[in-house]
Amino acid sequence: MADYSFGYGGIGSGLDISTMVSQLVAADRAPQDARLNKLEATAKFKLSALGSISSAFSTLKDRLDTLQKPDALAARKVEAIASGGSRDSATSPVTASAGGSTPAGRYEIEVHALATAHKLVGAGTPADTVFGAGTLRLETGGESIDIAIAEGASLADLRSAINEAAARHGIQATVLTSDDGLHLSIAGTRAGADHAISLTVTDGGAGLHALVDGLEERSAAADARVSIDGLHVTSSGNTITDAVPGLTLQLRQTGEATVEVSADPAASRAAVQGFVDAYNGALKAISSATSYDVETQAPSALTGDAQVRGAAAHLRSAMGEILADLAEQGLDARTLGLQTRGFPAADGTLVLDATAFDAAMRENAAAVTAAFTGPDGAAARLGAVVAGYVGSDGAFTTRNEGLNAQIKDVAQRREALDTRMENVARRYQSQFVALDTLMAQMTTTSSYLAQQINMLSMQAQAG
Repeated sequence: MADYSFGYGGIGSGLDISTMVSQLVAADRAPQDARLNKLEATAKFKLSALGSISSAFSTLKDRLDTLQKPDALAARKVEAIASGGSRDSATSPVTASAGGSTPAGRYEIEVHALATAHKLVGAGTPADTVFGAGTLRLETGGESIDIAIAEGASLADLRSAINEAAARHGIQATVLTSDDGLHLSIAGTRAGADHAISLTVTDGGAGLHALVDGLEERSAAADARVSIDGLHVTSSGNTITDAVPGLTLQLRQTGEATVEVSADPAASRAAVQGFVDAYNGALKAISSATSYDVETQAPSALTGDAQVRGAAAHLRSAMGEILADLAEQGLDARTLGLQTRGFPAADGTLVLDATAFDAAMRENAAAVTAAFTGPDGAAARLGAVVAGYVGSDGAFTTRNEGLNAQIKDVAQRREALDTRMENVARRYQSQFVALDTLMAQMTTTSSYLAQQINMLSMQAQAG
């Protein structure tokens, strides 16, 4: 309750004016507060329930968007088998992964050579060696980098100068220490023949020339060489992604292996099961928000709400049409394993028989994929229904905005009520102050009259 004290205690009347004003204002305000509280509580109650339904519909939309993709049901499983028949990935010369576009089948792989990065190591140099000023030219990957060497530079200074100029080009210089002294090591971080390293002296004395001339190749810059089903493939790296559509080969060592790519019904089923779970979640969210507890006679937030119940009916109707169309395509409940839940729990939710679905994918994956995916598939058709409720222009989104607007309006009406009640309080205060003043005047008049009467009475007695 607001504090309407104003420092006036009813001098003439003895009344507690501040308390009386507060009680009168509270009595005036109570029914209006109750009405606003009820409006706000109702709006928030509905908003919370609608939020749960909207979230469930958004999840369903996400699952349907995923299921619409052409490769949604084209999951693949890949196994690399070493030449001796071992299925232990640790012994295979390659590891492999595949996408939905990878053709199923067996691929004979022979790794002839791995891609390697170039590495040069120099001869031993005394630790106290210094070099005269000059310029080194480093070439790699079709790029040329000039490196300035200052007068009196040590081997460590040369290393730092090379790294500063060439690190961004995939070059790493290091100073190694052995019994023969210090050694300059220059290594490429990028594999392949195109990234061979060449270091020359374009300007400088005998010291720089001797250092560069003493560099020896410890690892050649070489491309990976692989045969896939007898076809030769060269790669600058040890990851090959463009030889077979969707297939990625990671080369580990030389040798032979067989890569088997096959359909993965379980992974494809997971995509459909995700849609089934989300569909059921949407219906259950609506059921929870519109239920009525007979025992307690307590309605839920959206019990009897036409829009929400209509959304459930819309979903069930669309799903019924989709199931009927699937049956016409030979993908009925027995064949595909997808159907609505039956007695005794016939609530419109879906069930997916894993055994039947996996069998359908093995026997006729193309038909199942076409039925669910693409612009005309089941996922797109149901997705269009769901999109009408969520998203920037969805019916639930608009309803949600309306409820938030109601809550905001209640807050504004409370502010207006506060202002009105302050005016009412000031009016009551003015009235009570006027009453107090009048009572003070009447008290003064009464006291004066009493004195006069006493004086007259005393005069009469004296006479």
